[in-house]
Amino acid sequence: MSYPFAGFGTVLFTREEMPLLGTDVGWVRSPTYSRVRPLGSARDSILTLAIGSAERSWELYLAPARLAALEALLNTTATLVDWDRPVPDQRSAFLTGVEPQEFVAVACRDDGSSPGTSRRIRTKLTWVSQA
Repeated sequence: MSYPFAGFGTVLFTREEMPLLGTDVGWVRSPTYSRVRPLGSARDSILTLAIGSAERSWELYLAPARLAALEALLNTTATLVDWDRPVPDQRSAFLTGVEPQEFVAVACRDDGSSPGTSRRIRTKLTWVSQA
């Protein structure tokens, strides 16, 4: 996928699927860590694996079919291209979360005809990238 089309792997995001205002803060750097409880241990052990991984999440409204398409890509790696202009951020990312929040009725065009009211699902998407 390449600019000007934002998307993840084979799923291109439409203009109506842009992040909701205030839900996308960009890539946030954090250490990659593994929190595990060693066999026979009474407490957790946290191992820092690397510094430099980044996490990104945002919320958007999705049609049920689009939600199913993204759920099928859960726990996969592909190229994530965003909406930044003039140069979008394009990087390999791992889709770690597709979390439906609530059903809403929105004015939209499902088939290219005049606007109507349709059901959408407010969904939170989360990615992790090492870039």
